[in-house]
Amino acid sequence: MHCTARSSRASCHHRSYHKPRNKHMSKDHQARRAPISLERSTPPACPNLKETVREGLRALSDSTEIQNGVRQHRFSGTEADKAHAAKWLGLRFQRAVDPQRIILTNGAQSAMVLALASVAAPGDTVLTEELTYYGFRKHAHLQGIRTETIAMDDDGAEPQAFEMACRKFAPKALFLMPTIHNPTTIVMSLERRQRVVQIARQYGVSIIEDDVYGVLAESVPAPFGALAPEMTWHITSFAKCVGPGVRVGYLVAPHGKAAQTTLDRFYGMSTWFAAPFSVELVNLWLASGSMQKIVAGVRDEAVARQRIATQWLAGISFRTRPDALFLWLDLEGIIDQDELVAQCASRNITIRPGRIFATDPKLPLNRVRLVIGSPESRDELEAAMAVVGGVLQGARKGAVAGVR
Repeated sequence: MHCTARSSRASCHHRSYHKPRNKHMSKDHQARRAPISLERSTPPACPNLKETVREGLRALSDSTEIQNGVRQHRFSGTEADKAHAAKWLGLRFQRAVDPQRIILTNGAQSAMVLALASVAAPGDTVLTEELTYYGFRKHAHLQGIRTETIAMDDDGAEPQAFEMACRKFAPKALFLMPTIHNPTTIVMSLERRQRVVQIARQYGVSIIEDDVYGVLAESVPAPFGALAPEMTWHITSFAKCVGPGVRVGYLVAPHGKAAQTTLDRFYGMSTWFAAPFSVELVNLWLASGSMQKIVAGVRDEAVARQRIATQWLAGISFRTRPDALFLWLDLEGIIDQDELVAQCASRNITIRPGRIFATDPKLPLNRVRLVIGSPESRDELEAAMAVVGGVLQGARKGAVAGVR
């Protein structure tokens, strides 16, 4: 996959030469006891998060109906919940969203379960890109749904590959992460989205859109949920723009009738319900404008952390964006992904090999994803990147020497 920027906010760094702040940090960090994780795509804490949480909890404690958060289920969300959600989603969709299309869930993964069951039955086929979020395949296979792979390029899913798969497999749906794709950070262009929609309409294929990173990205196209609402099951949550402790997700169905059919099918199965206290806190933040401030703070922190991370990657090819929570490193000709993972683990730094994102085991892949949001602080991120960068630079020099 080549490194090509596709918008003013997109940034694919190829062989960066920034000077790290502390070239001795790699050695110093080897004695660290507690491991630093660069595995999970957790957003960094914005500067005002602690106080915003305190203020929100104080406001909830003053509510005259606080006892309802303990005594009542939220089911798919109240009318007020969906009104708040519709207003928030409207900012992303760049148009009004019918509240009747919205189902509140206990996060994005619960929304995936509902969406999959709504578009496919056991034995049916759903398409994914050759690199994608591995959790989606697990959910599909648990429901007896087959997954097939289509090729990607620097703009995401290839239309020709999609159309060929439609003819070959007669799929029920296509799963996409078109905005800050996990793990590549690709943002699919508007032109590509429109072409995908055209093919999906032609073959009657639904689109399941995972947009959990969408609100972090600036100057990006509208989601499929807005471009083709009649065929799209749009998924988002607050786990990647606030934190995974905010267990609230939104599933936007193609229309109100589809949402109601899904609710009828899953009624009484409480594992996917959003927790009432989480919903109340989210509603409070949405109404007060605090949510937008939190997201802006997370975005700004991501930009700062991207600068820290990239300065340790001199001579290494990678792809990312300033507003992404991770980087996608190409290790070809430098070091095997498993060797890098092992060497970093021996120095108390945990990272994930790129192969876990591959949907085709035959796909030649020697990459890793580095997450910048999970370390507790910028200093902790720099300490971790010093280790990763040190291993990579040592391997790169060895590879160059071997060629000579």
